[in-house]
Amino acid sequence: MNLRTRITWLFALLAIVPVVIVGFMALYTGRQSIEQVEINHLVSTNLMKSSELTRWIEGNQQRIEELAQRPLVVQHSASLAAYDPADPAYSSALLGLEQDHLKPRIKPVGGFVEISVINPGSGIIMASSDDAQEGKYHSNQRFFAEGKTHTYTQGVFYSLPLQQTTMFVSTPVTDKGKKLVAVLAGRLDMRDLSLIMSAQSGLRLSEKTYLVNKSNFFVTEPSFGEGYALKKTVRTEGVRAGLAGSDGVGFYSDYRNVSVIGAYKWLPDYNMCLITEVDQAEAYARIDSMAVTVISIVSLLALIVVAASFLLARTITLPLARLVAGAAAIGRGHLDQKVGTDARDEIGELSRAFDRMAMELKETTVSLDELERHIRERTFQLEAANKELEAFTYSVSHDLRVPLRAIGGYTRILMEEYQELLDAEGKRVCSVIAEGAQKMSTLIDDLLAFSRLGRSAINPRKLDMEELANAVFQDLTTAQTRKRIDFQVDAAPPVMGDLALLRQVWVNLISNAIKFSSRKRRAVIRVHGEKGESENVYSVEDNGAGFDMQYTHKLFGVFQRLHSVKEFEGNGVGLALVQRVVLRHGGRVWAEGKPGKGATFYFSLPG
Repeated sequence: MNLRTRITWLFALLAIVPVVIVGFMALYTGRQSIEQVEINHLVSTNLMKSSELTRWIEGNQQRIEELAQRPLVVQHSASLAAYDPADPAYSSALLGLEQDHLKPRIKPVGGFVEISVINPGSGIIMASSDDAQEGKYHSNQRFFAEGKTHTYTQGVFYSLPLQQTTMFVSTPVTDKGKKLVAVLAGRLDMRDLSLIMSAQSGLRLSEKTYLVNKSNFFVTEPSFGEGYALKKTVRTEGVRAGLAGSDGVGFYSDYRNVSVIGAYKWLPDYNMCLITEVDQAEAYARIDSMAVTVISIVSLLALIVVAASFLLARTITLPLARLVAGAAAIGRGHLDQKVGTDARDEIGELSRAFDRMAMELKETTVSLDELERHIRERTFQLEAANKELEAFTYSVSHDLRVPLRAIGGYTRILMEEYQELLDAEGKRVCSVIAEGAQKMSTLIDDLLAFSRLGRSAINPRKLDMEELANAVFQDLTTAQTRKRIDFQVDAAPPVMGDLALLRQVWVNLISNAIKFSSRKRRAVIRVHGEKGESENVYSVEDNGAGFDMQYTHKLFGVFQRLHSVKEFEGNGVGLALVQRVVLRHGGRVWAEGKPGKGATFYFSLPG
């Protein structure tokens, strides 16, 4: 690569790199700002929706309470409870209650779709805005039992008789003596709830809000789907966090497997989770458009800078080329050659020095020996000038590399030559850094092994699981450690599977049992297997540290630990490997345990 090319690239890099860095930082800052705006909007939407839900429920509670306190409602309800249905007084009370109080409260859209008066003793519907409901029983419904003592709202549930999702608000009907004469129950119009959740709170087309119950079922219909309510489950990262009682924001894939930004909020009064999500593609559309613009501007600027750098390089290299050509001509004896320029820089001074040298040579008349001496002197001067030129060119390049070399040099000096200056804390920090690097290396190796499990082929063969479990235990323990462990293998039926992969399953489960029971004076480990109709179930049970069942969903996740590293060594990958191997064989994994009482890990394989 010649000098002109090197100079061109040097100036281009010096001009383009800062622009690229600034552009990247602008895009990064813009993305962060957009994320924060979206997060604030989603959180605000959740707060607004939860407030609207509360107002809706409280409003319906007030309406049912107001109806229950009406004197005629109390009088008619008492008559229905006191008289026989064949008695004219019963018929009169029923007609007055339905025509004057119940049916007028029913609207085509919104509010209550049915209001019933229920006998507090038998649970039978004595009067209803829906004539078809009279005579039916609600004695086994929770809203009936709770409505005897206070106003109660039963959360969304699927009604088998109605074949649809529903909610009930109930309240006691009492006479002046506070005696319970009936339970007034109103079935809410679920369209109101869907309208509250589906109402757009902004201009985002992909924004959606929906409710999920403790069983992971949709409570309301999401914007992009029909027939989901209490019929389909959703197990996204946001839903898991919300049902765990957390309020927050996450970046994950939604029930359509589309990447979204989601806000989740737990509603403890209703045992439901409120989810609001917006597609990441829509949220980041503006910054993506900005990225295209920035890339176009940087590309155009790069072309301009390269062209400008090329022209600038020519202004440096052309005088140098003329100087080299002139020096060569003078060296061949052409003393009339002129190479001087009007430039006021070092190259101009050097060229004029060449001209003066040629002039002096021409004006001097000497003998051949003297001439040769002068030639040798001038040649030496030319060589010195060329060396100065090379030194100048080298220094330009070298000075640019010095800061980079300094960074690396000072770093090495700190690690290699100043170690003895470190105090105990400094050495401890270095030790922590080294241990952290080793742990990171181990984690990377485990992750690679975890990844390879998903790509390696399965070579099935018939395996003796009893023999395999015993062999693994022998490999994992020494004669000394086996003295403190009661290891027992019950009937473990054979199975078709990959020897290497299933051996790894036994290694991870048995080694975990040994590790977590290591603090027991006498460890007990039991391996058991049962043959079923379609699958064989195997288990490894120990009397070790155990775990809290509320965290069982974390057991088989990568890097998920229920005990600290100080308590028990490990990196949280072993059980994830077990799950991946078992799933690849068409089986499943689960666990049971109690803190301090031990744990049992199960896995099944097709029989």
